[in-house]
Amino acid sequence: MTNPGPDGWHGPLPDIEIPDVSLYDLLFAGLTSADAAKPAVVDHASGVTLTLGEVKCQTDAFAAWLSASGIGAGDAVGVLLPNGPDYLAAFHGIARAGAATSPVNATYTAPEIARQLTATKAPKIVTHPALLAQAVAGAIQAGLAASDVIVVGDPDAPRAAGHTAWSDVLATEPNPPTVDIDPATHIACLPFSSGTSGMPKPVMLSHRNLVANMLQFNEVLRPLGDDVSLVAFLPYSHIYAMTTNLNYALYRRCPQYTMAGFDPMAFLTIIATYRPAVLFVVPPVAAFLAKHPAVGQADLSSLKLIVCGAAPLDGPVGEALQERLGVRVVQGYGMTELSPVTHVIPLDRRDIDLGTIGPAVPNVRFRVVDPETGTDVAVPASGEVSQPGELWCAGPNAMLGYLGIPKDADAVLDADGWVHTGDLVTVDADGVVRMVDRIKELIKRRGMQIAPAELEALLCLHPAVADAAVLGVDLKGTAGDQVPHALVQLRPGAEASASELTAWVADRVAPHKRLGGVHFVEKVPRSAAGKILRRQLPVLLPAKG
Repeated sequence: MTNPGPDGWHGPLPDIEIPDVSLYDLLFAGLTSADAAKPAVVDHASGVTLTLGEVKCQTDAFAAWLSASGIGAGDAVGVLLPNGPDYLAAFHGIARAGAATSPVNATYTAPEIARQLTATKAPKIVTHPALLAQAVAGAIQAGLAASDVIVVGDPDAPRAAGHTAWSDVLATEPNPPTVDIDPATHIACLPFSSGTSGMPKPVMLSHRNLVANMLQFNEVLRPLGDDVSLVAFLPYSHIYAMTTNLNYALYRRCPQYTMAGFDPMAFLTIIATYRPAVLFVVPPVAAFLAKHPAVGQADLSSLKLIVCGAAPLDGPVGEALQERLGVRVVQGYGMTELSPVTHVIPLDRRDIDLGTIGPAVPNVRFRVVDPETGTDVAVPASGEVSQPGELWCAGPNAMLGYLGIPKDADAVLDADGWVHTGDLVTVDADGVVRMVDRIKELIKRRGMQIAPAELEALLCLHPAVADAAVLGVDLKGTAGDQVPHALVQLRPGAEASASELTAWVADRVAPHKRLGGVHFVEKVPRSAAGKILRRQLPVLLPAKG
């Protein structure tokens, strides 16, 4: 039994010592010649393979180039790339220079890119030819020059357009200057998250946050042994893939097989060809593996473990997947503000329901707090579960805060270091946690965040719209997967159709944020203080036929 102590609940694995090192030093400082010769990344589509030594050399070259360009501590650099070999050096070169990577979702539109570059004050952005149009448009909107856009791939076209060629950057002598980094306070990454409410905002993750979470997660995966090779199809711009794919495979000296996007048949081909040991998936991919006929024809015998995260996994789907492939399946939980992993089902605990997120990883403490009273729910008796409460987590992986937002104005990270996740859970007497619901405004679509406030603000820019509220509507048969629907109040005398407003939004946001429906209301319900009364929104939707 794992009853909570004065500092909250903890998991079954003992805490570990977190080394006081930068992310670069953890991954590359002790690189032996034998390790340097190992493959670090293999891109099936292009055939490009980089060894660990080549990744380090490219990382050092980019860091030296950035330093010579005056970019270092306190700066940020945007990275708008699909998964691929170039991403590794782009991310770690920025960190080695003392700056922070701001990973940009590859599906973002120019206004979304501009907003992120502006919020982080990033003076440069690294991108791919396939994403160049929106990258340049976003960079211009953010006040960057053509030369501030660094383009991977064929150097001739970028040079002709006045951009900086990645190949020219990598030609820099790989000898970056020494940078004084305090791992506990120096920001390594600025991913965007909506927290529990409001617009997406930059999350300040330190070197220690990222180092700690990799090592915490590694303790859970120790029973696998030395081979944790994996297929990296989840976007590196998402903290889930950044920690468990991009950085973790480098740390474990194992290859990652990259995919620029998820293609089911290519995915199965890569597994059969390269024979990875581990898959990190989201629920829709877990369902594909559990049910699709093509999976039964593929050779997936190399797989040892499938980890599902980013959104709740149905227990029966997990069980069906585990039985079909004969592979251990576990579910985990995380949050961008927590670097992200806090809970994972232990590999040897087959008695734990796959519909739970398991106990906490080492060094994480958590509480289950009644949102009405602010007090911890009662500890359940053996064999029972607690009353629902909000999950609060603390540990060395907890963020420093949000960039540009005072800590006393941040409702997510409190003064005692607890991150209030906005997720409603129960806990059993052994510290095993089950997701129940969300109390935060955030909408999750295929594991990606959608902030209602962002879509509401966009709708209100339409000349016919007086007010708008957005809520998530569950997709049939896909637990934890929602699509945003809008409730729109038109201006007096104005006219607009649902299709017009849907197209208005679709032209300005990434595909996962597009509206699934628009419904007109006489008035958007708001409190006397002007806040949207979100609990009243579902009843305003038309009844399903």
